[in-house]
Amino acid sequence: MKSYKRTILILTIITSILFSSCVDDGNYTVPESLGLEENEKLERILDSIQANKYQLKSIQEVKSLYISGNEPLKVVSDIVIKGYVVSSDQQGNFFREFYLQDAPENPTAGIKVSLNLNDSYNKFNMGREVYIYLKDLYIGETNAGDGVIAIGGKINPTDVNEVQSITLHQMENHLFRSKNTETIVPKLVSLAGLNASDIGTFVIVQEVIFPTNLAGKSYVDPTEDFDTQRKIQSCQTLGFAALLVETSSFASFANKTLPTGGGSLKAVVSNDFGGDFLVLVLNTSEDVSMSGDRCSTLSESDFPIILLEEDFENSSGEIAITDWINYREEGTVSWRSYTDTYSQSKAARVVARNSGNASTITWLITKGIDLDATAEEFLSFETSNSFANGSNLETLISSDWDGTVTNITAANWDVLPAKIVSDGEDFKNWIHSTYINLSNYSGTVYIAFKYVGSGNVNFDGTYELDTIKINAR
Repeated sequence: MKSYKRTILILTIITSILFSSCVDDGNYTVPESLGLEENEKLERILDSIQANKYQLKSIQEVKSLYISGNEPLKVVSDIVIKGYVVSSDQQGNFFREFYLQDAPENPTAGIKVSLNLNDSYNKFNMGREVYIYLKDLYIGETNAGDGVIAIGGKINPTDVNEVQSITLHQMENHLFRSKNTETIVPKLVSLAGLNASDIGTFVIVQEVIFPTNLAGKSYVDPTEDFDTQRKIQSCQTLGFAALLVETSSFASFANKTLPTGGGSLKAVVSNDFGGDFLVLVLNTSEDVSMSGDRCSTLSESDFPIILLEEDFENSSGEIAITDWINYREEGTVSWRSYTDTYSQSKAARVVARNSGNASTITWLITKGIDLDATAEEFLSFETSNSFANGSNLETLISSDWDGTVTNITAANWDVLPAKIVSDGEDFKNWIHSTYINLSNYSGTVYIAFKYVGSGNVNFDGTYELDTIKINAR
């Protein structure tokens, strides 16, 4: 009897070892070699790209195939994307997902990959080069309308506007790791300048602090079951810019106390659950380096010279201010005067809704501003909306435009890091742009507010603009 039990025990141990070595559940270390089978599959993918049987598309090209809020798009072509992993679920702040960006350094686009795999950091480690064969997968959102475009394995049966995770079985035929693991260099950004195009990328913000009223608090509010957003601020020469750091209650550092000093923070850019505003999501609390001195800022009174000031109170109908240009690049919609019934003041407004135009591109350009007579200059303004719905408003600056309508699109226009009201902001609220430093520019410059919309219901939103000002000293 003892011999029989011993035999059973040995067989059980052997079976357990064999079973553990065969099950692909993510609980393994990052391999030095990927293994013959995985290497061969990737080689076949690369050979097919080389032979023009498969198309290698950029992450941005794939994202552009989908419009937020629509039904997911099933990929029916032999399309492959390549990216580098920039998120990690090792400390529990990501769950059954990882983010890919298109380059290890200075990325231009990122995308979420939703997959049914826990501890994915063991397989898809930070910096790992990954190829995804997209045919028969879906491009969409895991939470309809949240603005975070994802690759999924199927449509959610209870909500046809959402994608669900790529299954473990699908992973074998669609997700392929390269042997390459690159060092990810976080992209240096400003809080005010972050926008939807940064979603899915790994960034660093410097000279940041948590507000003093958060002293002693932890990353996660202990009364919350899921996520907590904590405000973080970056010091500018004039004023602050702000954003939210979002942390899951399941993160291993959820109860860690927020730092009270100043410094830098590295994180993945995403959206909150409702898709209303951008958030920064940490891979680890070690990416927060804020043990230095807290930064400080100046106020408007330190910049008493006013180079530009416009509140639109004297406007009516189409905006027609001396030496300003209200230019329709595409469509029939112009910037017009608008009276905000809540603030009882006038503003400039643009909306493509019900215009009948297939495309709308409209510019409101200020008069020329001479920056040579002052040492430092800061632009500020306020924006509001009525369901921006995927339309876009940018703030631009040009130092080589000659002031003529015919050369507007031929001039060089830089995008300024201004905070623009988000889609989900309450329509009664006006959002300050933060103070945008113009000191790197010289000579005569022009500021433009460029609106892009279309006849599509998802791109017909409304923006309002007010209280434009340039302070200098």
